[in-house]
Amino acid sequence: MAAQEKSDLFEFMLERVKATQKQHLEAEPMAFGRWFAELFFMSPRDIFVSDGSKDGKIDLFFATDNGKTVMHHVLNTKFTKEFNKIAPPSFYQEIKYFWQAFENREARAAYLEKAVKLELRPKYRQLFERYDSGAAELMFVTNHRCNEAHYEQVRNIPVKVFHMDDLIQCLVDDIDGAMPRTPPISLNGIHALLPANQEDTEVATSIVFARLLDFIRYMENDPFDLLFNRNVRVAISISRSKVNRAIRDTFSVNPKEFAFSNNGITMLCEKQHYDPGQKVLTLENPRVVNGSQTLHSIRDVPNPSPNARVMVRVIEIEPPRGDALDQKIQRRKEVIGKIAVRSNQQNPIKSWDLASNDDFQLELFRFFRNKGFFYERRDKEWRQRSRELRSVGIQYGTSIKWHTQIISSYYWNTPRLGPAVAKNVAELFEGTVYEGIRETSPELAFQLFLLDTAMWESRSDLAKVKVYIGNLRSYEYFALFSLAVRALTEVGVKWGDPDLTAQLHGQWDGYYPKRFKLWRKLSKECIDHILAAFNKESRSYSRREGQELTYANYFKNQTSVARMLKAGLPGEIKRCARAALKG
Repeated sequence: MAAQEKSDLFEFMLERVKATQKQHLEAEPMAFGRWFAELFFMSPRDIFVSDGSKDGKIDLFFATDNGKTVMHHVLNTKFTKEFNKIAPPSFYQEIKYFWQAFENREARAAYLEKAVKLELRPKYRQLFERYDSGAAELMFVTNHRCNEAHYEQVRNIPVKVFHMDDLIQCLVDDIDGAMPRTPPISLNGIHALLPANQEDTEVATSIVFARLLDFIRYMENDPFDLLFNRNVRVAISISRSKVNRAIRDTFSVNPKEFAFSNNGITMLCEKQHYDPGQKVLTLENPRVVNGSQTLHSIRDVPNPSPNARVMVRVIEIEPPRGDALDQKIQRRKEVIGKIAVRSNQQNPIKSWDLASNDDFQLELFRFFRNKGFFYERRDKEWRQRSRELRSVGIQYGTSIKWHTQIISSYYWNTPRLGPAVAKNVAELFEGTVYEGIRETSPELAFQLFLLDTAMWESRSDLAKVKVYIGNLRSYEYFALFSLAVRALTEVGVKWGDPDLTAQLHGQWDGYYPKRFKLWRKLSKECIDHILAAFNKESRSYSRREGQELTYANYFKNQTSVARMLKAGLPGEIKRCARAALKG
């Protein structure tokens, strides 16, 4: 991420609010509350903007569902476009009034009569009922700077308050791929906490032996597995892993042996609070960065034992606040990255797993998500989340491994990249090769996804009717993609230009049959060109080596493939590229 000062993030906030305003055709102060709801919560639903005359100081309300309970959220919001503007004292008086409207049951009738217009009253009565049953929370959200002196008078009122610095922290977390925030976790029966000496560690680190039962109960109320958002992989099923079956068996049969049998869990948190009297350790905004397999292996064991304990390493990384945000954000990312790479893994870990939470992959994930597609950074994550994501209109897009191979193929004329290198997927996530991949902008990466979708479908269709394409067994695909990139470039495509994204994505409406046939024609011409180059090379290879050249060997030979890609491009391929692009 580029250097971010607090003012930069504030401006970014204003841009996102403005985008929300345009999307929903409502005033910016109204859009501000909606933007916050969509940033801070996982899939808010039934958003109702009540902001206006006689709104009773309620500007927005909506619901969230964690799969077990429905919670209603009632917001009072205050919006400004002025950076670092301090909240006036009247805001805190309004918080009191806002809270009293719900808390003072005897005054509710008068409140509705005097402060709320007629059509809103039935909805507010329902909110009162939900508040009384403990199913509604009150929130005050402003992008003004906190007025510390006046905030003290409402600090202990049960209204969640967010000021400018809190919202900037939300943005930092969102950019960092750590939103929405997780509820605190309480680890009970902690008899001792062993902290590392402050002189011996750069970040606060401590070790405890915690009951696995506390994690199981927490996971029951975490249906989206937000606790594991920082883990580099999703859970591996019991059936696929002997290690995980052994973990489960130890937990079930010999729970008291678990503490010395397991490698332990590593967790991040923003704050930790230890109460030695109650023997309770509470972690704020907890994340498991290592140990997902352990916890998922035992989460569904019937009648879990309270005696099974696991060693937990707790790393406290405070959220970046105040000045020098750029340095603090970068430092935080570096620490998290090092933890992910260096933590012990009980199952083998791949290079792409380690990259799944870096800045580049998170940027791609969010860009694709904003376009309505799921970018699968972690293996098999779509399989676990597809039902939830489809319900909010998110389609499967592509995976981290495949798309990195596609990006490498785009750079067909760049040293140490290209379609031949793309065949060794592990190498793409190492050293200078991956650094080259990371130079790709999210806009360009998404355009390559759109092109890949068209080319792969076209190539698959050709394989049904042309025997020689079937025999290729997709060995040529990355070279085919590179050739299409070159052809489109030569006919004037401006890669990375948002207009190209709109043009390619816009073709999906009414794609069949005309547009599909045009892309299929381009694919056929490119494949014919590739096969002609292969046949020429194959004849030379047979004379020289006395044996046939295989497709597999040809397409993984960087020199041979580069020679084909750099050769003169037939005019028919260019014509087909223009036609496909125009649609």
